[in-house]
Amino acid sequence: MRTRFEVLVVCTANVSRSPMAAALLRHHLLERFGDRAATIRVTSAGTDAQPGRPTDPEVATVLTTLQRPAPAPGAARALDAQLLATADLVLTMTRDQRGQVITLVPPAQRRVFTVVELARICRHLGREGRLPAGGTPAAGLKALVAAAPAWRGPTAPRDPASDDVDDVHGARLDVQVKAARRLDEALAAVVAVL
Repeated sequence: MRTRFEVLVVCTANVSRSPMAAALLRHHLLERFGDRAATIRVTSAGTDAQPGRPTDPEVATVLTTLQRPAPAPGAARALDAQLLATADLVLTMTRDQRGQVITLVPPAQRRVFTVVELARICRHLGREGRLPAGGTPAAGLKALVAAAPAWRGPTAPRDPASDDVDDVHGARLDVQVKAARRLDEALAAVVAVL
């Protein structure tokens, strides 16, 4: 039986938003759970990635601006069915990317969310006290993935586009920081409910 929980973070090119979000999620998990966070593996990939392309150096600048640890240097990976088959939770930046993941592996539908969508569900579950406590961070994430699909509809926003985190690759630093702050707040909300 596998004890590690696999989170896959997805954007388009896998050089800006998804490496940033993966680094932020790792930060929040480590801050909250310390060594117990080692039971959760966070990786990233892109729906239209050029494999081997390096992570944008601006990601480190943006995260430093937010006083968050910069990710280790990385290289883009293309999203494929094998990566999705091993992922217990898939977090995308946009609804379109969520759709691409589901098209590639339809059974993944119940475990694929945009980052903002899952954060909204987590805030609701936290207020309602509806998420059973897990003994480990991995158990908490498993419980969350089991509970969250039922709350997609009841917590849906009036404007579905509000679930998207826009592509800010190559944008001005302040625009990138704004997107990173949004990701940071959303991922903090996810970890807080565990």
